Amino acid sequence: MSENAPTRRAYWDETLTADEKPPATQFLGFELIHVDVEQGICEAWFCLPQQATNPGGHAQGGFISAALDEVMSAAGSVVQPPPAMSPTLQMTTSFIRPVPIGQRLKGRGQVVRQGKAAIFTEGWLWDETDRLLAQASASCIPRSLG
Repeated sequence: MSENAPTRRAYWDETLTADEKPPATQFLGFELIHVDVEQGICEAWFCLPQQATNPGGHAQGGFISAALDEVMSAAGSVVQPPPAMSPTLQMTTSFIRPVPIGQRLKGRGQVVRQGKAAIFTEGWLWDETDRLLAQASASCIPRSLG
């Protein structure tokens, strides 16, 4: 493990578990469960609220994409020296199965390639029985907040 990894981990553990998360993060029911700085991985639970329902009774695609964006952007952020973020430049989402409302979902974001000008990530969203519901890929911009 690199010397900088505990510092990065501590920063993101504090930021992503803080009581005052950003409103969008709160809306999605984001709860951090795992960060691996060395591998560029971030995992979280989500629980999409009733307000995210589409006419068919499942989660609307934009909210599914938002959940995937949260974990992919967080993964892109943890590989940088803190404080940093990784805003999404481009994202593609595949909707595999209907996503339930009000149930716990597991999201995972992972860095697949990190360069100076861009960080490339992938993300997955599963239900509680580990069925894959959606997956995505994104290009993110490394951005220091310091």
